[in-house]
Amino acid sequence: MRQNAASAANWVLLAFVVQVAAAFSPMLLGETAELVLLAVSYLMNGWAAWRLRCPVALGAALIGCALTLLVPNGTGPTWVGNMLVNLLFLLIYLPMQRGFDQKFRALDASEQTLRIGRTWALVTLIQRGASMMGFLPLFEGQAKLSAVQGQYTLLFRVQMVFEIIALLAAIVSYVWMVRYLWRARTLLKEQVEE
Repeated sequence: MRQNAASAANWVLLAFVVQVAAAFSPMLLGETAELVLLAVSYLMNGWAAWRLRCPVALGAALIGCALTLLVPNGTGPTWVGNMLVNLLFLLIYLPMQRGFDQKFRALDASEQTLRIGRTWALVTLIQRGASMMGFLPLFEGQAKLSAVQGQYTLLFRVQMVFEIIALLAAIVSYVWMVRYLWRARTLLKEQVEE
């Protein structure tokens, strides 16, 4: 079981690399490449969830993959697609983080390791929540309205605050995720080898 968990950590890390590649692929390879890479990223997270025995994360990853391939232009209005993607990532990452924590507790891992995981989970919640708030229909068209008025509207400023929070939290979240998963793969692999 520890070997499965170590393998899951590797797969989540690889899925993150593919996800980053997908973000840059439209400029280099086109939108089709982005969709394929996103679908592959979801499948890799799904395999990791299967290895870690996280059915919620597995289900969310499969739904994400299916939606990416079957509804490439989104699920309707931009805010609906944004909400769905953010919810899917929460349903993938949070159960897997909990699964890794359970393995760590069984190994009597250090409090520092567990704290890294909790920080990753908390900042991921903040990031995804701020991202969802920034795309609410309430803020639609505020950029254009601000340009017409010649000054930022209050709603546009609030939207920008949410977007800045989401961006900063994303950076922190992914740094902590990589630290946590790297530690997971190292500790769990060492236990398998002993």
